[in-house]
Amino acid sequence: NHSALSIMISKLFLLCLSSANALHHISPAQRRESQENVLCWDLNFNTKAKAAAGATIFHLHTPKVAGCSVVDDLSEMVGRDHIFSDETCFAASMDANGLSYFKDRVTMVRRPRDHVFSMYQFCAAAPDPLYQVFAGALQAVTGQSNHPLPDTFGKWIDEWHKSPRFGDYTIYQDAEGCYCPYNMQAARLACLATDGPALDCHETVDLDRAPKNLDQTTMLGVTEAYHESMCLFHGHLLGSLPDYCNCESPAWASYKETKDTHGEHYNQTIDDMPPDVVQKVDDMTKSDKVIYKAAVQRFIKDVEAMEQRFKVKILCSAQREKLHQKADSA
Repeated sequence: NHSALSIMISKLFLLCLSSANALHHISPAQRRESQENVLCWDLNFNTKAKAAAGATIFHLHTPKVAGCSVVDDLSEMVGRDHIFSDETCFAASMDANGLSYFKDRVTMVRRPRDHVFSMYQFCAAAPDPLYQVFAGALQAVTGQSNHPLPDTFGKWIDEWHKSPRFGDYTIYQDAEGCYCPYNMQAARLACLATDGPALDCHETVDLDRAPKNLDQTTMLGVTEAYHESMCLFHGHLLGSLPDYCNCESPAWASYKETKDTHGEHYNQTIDDMPPDVVQKVDDMTKSDKVIYKAAVQRFIKDVEAMEQRFKVKILCSAQREKLHQKADSA
């Protein structure tokens, strides 16, 4: 039956995660040539051992929040061996007493509406080779005869809104082989797994723990300000800012953003969806909205401190206003 098969697929997925040859993540043409073979994930969840081996950065990899792009760019700054990155809980970065194994802990946030829209597009298009293998075994890839994923974003949201599939499971244990759209960003900050993947799919999130853990990050980025985020990380890690980090300089335009899209392309956005669909997304991401707004506020303060440190303007007024608008319409 589907349940037994999904469990088998999930176990096989985790087995592949333990093999360094299983998940070489090849990015699209936009990736910097020097980073073509950077592993997006760490392939095991032993964060303590990774830190003991010399890793200094814990990257909380939330799916569809520019995770692989961040790993690429951080690797160019400090080397991939110095980074732990995987789809686990923030709790995996610390011991039972709350002490971090790592010098730095980093995460990115994304406007919740856009985040949920991107989840569906990934599953509907199924461009990623690894996803095709595992989801295909569950008949969860578009075009397969028993493909269960609704054929539009609106139908998918309506289905989840009416009959949510709450529980603890991976994407490959979901009945449709897709992500849980309920508060994923907050859940990854609040969940308690320390030696495996994040599994939490629930209506509510611990909004005491999630913001506190967000505050524990030493590097916080915003997907909608990716360029500025990488400048912030560069200044923090390397103690300098490239010329392309001055938003008032012509050199700003020379920045080449890393965009690892897993191959999916779509023309519509969440803003093209009917108001009732958008409202349902908002209903399902109330905790994520809290996290996103707090993160944007913190991000702006962090950038201001970096600007003061280097006497360089990183976040110009137009982009700052766009971020405030995104946070207000999260």
